Amino acid sequence: MDKQTLTRSLTTHVDGASFINGCQLAKYLKMSRNAIPDLLQGLEYIESGRSRKYFIPDVAGRLMEVRK
Repeated sequence: MDKQTLTRSLTTHVDGASFINGCQLAKYLKMSRNAIPDLLQGLEYIESGRSRKYFIPDVAGRLMEVRK
């Protein structure tokens, strides 16, 4: 899987949005929400109420880095 395919898949998972929060990412990856902050550490985010929204291409890039 390449970054572009992963970006499309994440965008589809959040119904076409450009941003994803930690809980949505945990559901997508079928991981515990406790593991997500370590994965997203260092990425830029937007505070949105009680959650942090991350730009999907940035998240996809991080997932590709971790995978290697």
